[in-house]
Amino acid sequence: MVPLRREWADVQAKCEALWPKIQEESRKQAKSAGTRRKASKPRAAFDKLLSDFVHRLAHVRILDPACGSGNFLYVAIHLLLDLEKTVIAYGASHGLTQLPQVRPTQLAGIEINPYAQELAQVVIWIGYLQWMHHNGFNPPRNPVLDPIEGIRCMDAILDLTEPDHPFEPEWPEADFIVGNPPFLGGKRLRTELTDGYVDKIFSVYADRVPREADLVAYWFEKARAAIQSQRCRVGLLATQSIRAGANRQVLERIKQSGDIFLGWADQPWILDGAAVRVSIVGFDDGSESEHSLDGHPVVAIHSNLSAAAADVTKAKPGLLKMPRHQNSWVNFGVGRSDRV
Repeated sequence: MVPLRREWADVQAKCEALWPKIQEESRKQAKSAGTRRKASKPRAAFDKLLSDFVHRLAHVRILDPACGSGNFLYVAIHLLLDLEKTVIAYGASHGLTQLPQVRPTQLAGIEINPYAQELAQVVIWIGYLQWMHHNGFNPPRNPVLDPIEGIRCMDAILDLTEPDHPFEPEWPEADFIVGNPPFLGGKRLRTELTDGYVDKIFSVYADRVPREADLVAYWFEKARAAIQSQRCRVGLLATQSIRAGANRQVLERIKQSGDIFLGWADQPWILDGAAVRVSIVGFDDGSESEHSLDGHPVVAIHSNLSAAAADVTKAKPGLLKMPRHQNSWVNFGVGRSDRV
């Protein structure tokens, strides 16, 4: 929502600059009795700015490539509608009437479970209808629910249409990708997914995702590739191990082709009644200038989800050579000295 709110702030600033001119034109027309009033150029520009931005919100595409029953998309449609309502309310207070244009059909999802895929569509529509009801707008009645064709039942990381020739599936185009991909440790891949499936993943993603990486790493790599082709922004959850070992190589690729602008390195998460630790990572093509780690502004975020002045992920192992003097002392920087 951050870039959309920035766009709205820019639109609102332009409208505020036009408003005194609109009032001045209105006063001039009021003094000209008997003449037919028409919209002034400032008024037309004002209305167009607001109408164009509502149209913009109505064409924002959001994808959850592991959508489950639609929780993330449910929140997404509410956030879009809230911002659109702010724009509509601002226009109404300045003499412009508009209706909501944001619709559930702007959302896209990928889910491998057919029941969850169907449920996600219903959940999103329920969220939309609830919002319309609670905010005083009349929801559509005929039909009440349109199919959300963007919610696809498919494997998000491997297409086995031709089992002997597996390939990488295409994701729906999106401006924003959000989600909570499945957590499965690299050592458990063969146990949970079978040898044949894992071997095919390894062949498709060779040289892009290390074989030792967790399953979630494949969603990060797919999202990174989507950024390169679509210039979208991504926010994904992962186990906190995403910032270490083989998994971190996926974040390093993200840093090479773009940048990480948002991160929470280690957060508690409840999953199926079990407490786990997760990382939250936001990344793009490098165009975002503001960086935030654990809720605090930072200059940069490294692939281990730290913001240290020196990027220790690029440090190489070596030996610290010390002069061989008898009874020499070394200060370790912790308030004491030790004899070497």
